[in-house]
Amino acid sequence: MTTASGGPFEVLAARGPRHAVVAHVPHAATLIPAPIRREIMLDDAALAQELVRLTDWHVDALFSGLLTHGIPMFVNRLSRLVFDPERFADDATEPMARVGQGAVYTHTTDGRPLRPMTDRQRNDRITQFYVPYHAAFTALVTDTVERFGHCHILDCHSFASDPLPSEPDQNRDRPDICIGTDRVHTPPDLAEALRQALDAEGWRVRVDAPFAGSIVPLAYYERADLVTSVMIEVRRGLYCDERTGQPTPPFAAVQEHLERAILPTLPVQISGPAITT
Repeated sequence: MTTASGGPFEVLAARGPRHAVVAHVPHAATLIPAPIRREIMLDDAALAQELVRLTDWHVDALFSGLLTHGIPMFVNRLSRLVFDPERFADDATEPMARVGQGAVYTHTTDGRPLRPMTDRQRNDRITQFYVPYHAAFTALVTDTVERFGHCHILDCHSFASDPLPSEPDQNRDRPDICIGTDRVHTPPDLAEALRQALDAEGWRVRVDAPFAGSIVPLAYYERADLVTSVMIEVRRGLYCDERTGQPTPPFAAVQEHLERAILPTLPVQISGPAITT
């Protein structure tokens, strides 16, 4: 079941009893509304290539098995070239703003100008998309905390097999799976259990390399008693053609491996009592 949002996102409702877990998928969409497309300076071919590089292809589908285990998914339905909800709104505190990839991107992955952007235009974009997105995500987390006394966030991503020029970590020896942690909100034993479970599926796994961190609503930051969070990044070459974004035959197997590894590590009993929605 899909819950209409009225905003740049969708909440995919859990099928069956709910548990104290929320999945977040911020970067899987390719949609760019026409007015925003007109401000982008790239021609259609160059824009298509940038979307191939930046999109977390099919991650909503890749993790969709979680829905059948009582885990709703909060999914961004706009491309990160419209706005990036996993950047800080203030460029002064966002490291990726240095390469033109803060909450509103002004440069491409290889440093070319993407769009002209005045401070007023940027603020309007933040107000139009970023603020309602985070308000709704915070509301879903709050609802989960109120129901269960706690919320665990699975921050779901993918990454390119070769480093993009704009990425800080340029080590070309990349793992199959990256686990991202937050120093406050990711319990070390949870990260280690997840690492071992993913390793048991035959994947090369690293923690906080090439990417670190995991989303936590600012309203709950440093309240690990209420919210925990861990990021899972899947190397795209495992399940799709990185030249086109099209799924490859191993896609279904990767889905199954992820579900089998993730569910036993969650800091809730998926097989235990739950609240029916």
